[in-house]
This record gives sequence, structure tokens and C-alpha cells, in this order.
Amino acid sequence: MEAALNAVDRVDRLMSFHRADSELTRLNCYASRAQVEVDPWTYGVLRRAVRFAALSDGLFDVTVAPVLIERGLLPPLEGAAAGDGKWQDIVLLPHSRVLFERPMQIDLGGIAKGFAVDRAIHALHQGGCTDAMVNAGGDLRAYGKERRPIYLRRRAGLLQVAELRCGAIATSTPYAQAPERLAQPIGCIVDPAARDAWHGAGSVMIAARSCVIADALTKVAALSGPACAPLLAKFGAHAYWDDVL
Repeated sequence: MEAALNAVDRVDRLMSFHRADSELTRLNCYASRAQVEVDPWTYGVLRRAVRFAALSDGLFDVTVAPVLIERGLLPPLEGAAAGDGKWQDIVLLPHSRVLFERPMQIDLGGIAKGFAVDRAIHALHQGGCTDAMVNAGGDLRAYGKERRPIYLRRRAGLLQVAELRCGAIATSTPYAQAPERLAQPIGCIVDPAARDAWHGAGSVMIAARSCVIADALTKVAALSGPACAPLLAKFGAHAYWDDVL
């Protein structure tokens, strides 16, 4: 368990937009000026992010950080220009080096949490744990013999929609303010074409073999709807759209 928690902490230290000392912050501040060498975990997440962007025709896009900053969902980055770079301007070089061909600010919040869950599960498995579940609030992965009920949270209560034994599930919901709640929802899906928050009719849940895949594909499925079926099939993933909040 300690190794699993350390894995999650390592992902946060490397890829948090909120930390001034993270590698992500270093990339946002310097990668448009020179090559930046990063940890293999950071490099691996960036490689996956670029691949999902390419396969989804840009529906998955880590360069939407300025939109999230404008909405107050991410803090302004001191020393980093907003820029107008696109995901195609992220260059992944040998030896875990990264270069931005144009100034930009990226946010890995749409994929790094799923990666952290996967690393925690790997640590548990390597440590000899035979049955486990890691739940990071909307992103979870499990393995073992036990079947675990999976619920969607609705205003009227919980609705069981699946059971999970081995695999991962991620869920995303549209951006909305809830005046009646003291704690407001955190984060949102950004439509890269409109450069605005996704205000869909309901939530979307993705089941996949790993949490990093499920996490990334929730954004694609939310923005494209059932049209993303070929991409889901490519990863052996399944989607459930819920139009009731």
C-alpha cells in the first residue's frame, strides 16, 4: 500500500499543474525555448496524450490549459506565456526530451489521474496483493476475484450500471455550477474546437483494460458521442452515456 501511495505521489510531483516545482510547470515555462529532459513517466504520459489526440482528430487535447485558467479551474502560471501552440507542436525526442515548437500551456489532468491509478495498481500487484481496487474519484481500476458494483451518481440517488472484476472505469460529467452545494464540482471537459467548456446533457462512463485509456477516452466520448465507436473498438473499450443528471 505504501508503494501504491508513493506511485500516486510521484505522478502528482511530476505532472501537477498546481505545483510550481513539477516537471509539467517546467515544460510550460521552458519547452518552447529549448529541449527539456523529463522523467520517463512524464514522457510516457505525453506520448499517450499525443497518440490519443492524433487518433481522435484533436478531440483529446492537452493544450486547453488557457481555457481552464480563464475559468479559474487552474492557477495562472508565472513566467509562462499562454501562446497558441497546438498538440501537433509537441515534439517527443529521444532520451525523454520534449520540445514545444510554439509557446503553449498544457494540462495533463485529463490523463495523468488514470495513469496514477494504473501505477498504483501495478505497485499493489508487484507487492503480492491478489485482490485490489484503487478509486481516484471517478477513475478506478480493480483486479482479483471479487465483482464490484459500479454506480452512477444522479440527483435522485445512485444507479448501478455495471459490475467490475478486472479492468478500469472512468467517468466524466459536463461542466456545471451547483449553487445549492457548498463544494462545487472541480474541473471540466473542454471542447478544443470551441475553446469552451462542454455543457453536455449527462455523464459518460468508459470501461477499458487500463485506467489511462478509460480516462482519456471519456473526453472523446463526451464530445463525439456514439461516433467514437471505432476508436473505442480499437482499444477494446466500451461506453455508457447517461443523459440524466
